[in-house]
Amino acid sequence: MDSYGITANAKLNLFLRVRGILPNGYHSLYSVMQEIDLADEITINIYPERPSGFDLKCIGRNDIDPGKNLCSKAKDRFLSSLRKKAASDPSMPGAKLWKKNKFPFIEIILTKKIPSESGMGGGSSDAAAVLMVLQEHFGNPFTEEELNQLAVNVGADVPFFLYGGTCLCERVGEDITQLNSLEGIPLLIIKPSAGVSTPECFHAIDSLSLPGFDEERYKAFIDGLNREDVSALDRFLAGEDLLKNDLEIPSMEKVKEISAAREALLNSGARYARMTGSGSAVFAMYEDEAARDAAYEKIKDDPKFAGCDIFVSKTI
Repeated sequence: MDSYGITANAKLNLFLRVRGILPNGYHSLYSVMQEIDLADEITINIYPERPSGFDLKCIGRNDIDPGKNLCSKAKDRFLSSLRKKAASDPSMPGAKLWKKNKFPFIEIILTKKIPSESGMGGGSSDAAAVLMVLQEHFGNPFTEEELNQLAVNVGADVPFFLYGGTCLCERVGEDITQLNSLEGIPLLIIKPSAGVSTPECFHAIDSLSLPGFDEERYKAFIDGLNREDVSALDRFLAGEDLLKNDLEIPSMEKVKEISAAREALLNSGARYARMTGSGSAVFAMYEDEAARDAAYEKIKDDPKFAGCDIFVSKTI
């Protein structure tokens, strides 16, 4: 048996703009995504001596449906692509087995800490972790470009997690530019008990009139994020009015606690607070850990958030 342990970190959309609809029907996005230290833990056991098969165990949160888990989809897409590549290149190691679908038994044990329907990309991060482990185990059969395409076919946020850190993500999410790290910013996150359906949120936004997109100003802002003479928080907050999430309005209409969470975080001393992705989680950035921890002590006892998950975190 070969066993691999990997951490699958959550992400935040520090801002998110919707730039229209692409010819394939997907929305074109423009967002800075940031890894944070909240993470799922994954163990992948591969049994070469056992007949082909698969088992997925979810531990922790009881809101995960193993049948819909992106880990399974990632595994299927990877092995299907590996079989096709083996069929077209008989010289690759293992080709005789792979092209006949004779793969080892794969077991995934997933310990969930990232809540679903939060906008923090837990499922996508898990899927990327599976792709990276399988890529290593099978001898790196795919190029970086091929693995990136595999990832976007699993889910829009999955390619980001192949890179991690701080990235500008465009189009569906497959066009990625790595940026200077914004690590070390103290965070407080409130996840309401109710989640937001991403497809429903995007459907709702199509009927809204969105703010304009000033391409030159955003380009200048992204260039500024790569400065090294200013703190991570100040580099980011230099964006001022550019830092919007176009999905906030439809999500707030579906989950009223989102607005209350953002207001409470701003009133707690946060320098910035925003919903991530399509929600329903709301995050806040603080000047330092002392300010963040003081806000946590205040908010954790607020009865308005009794049914919410509250996370103390930081960017990584």
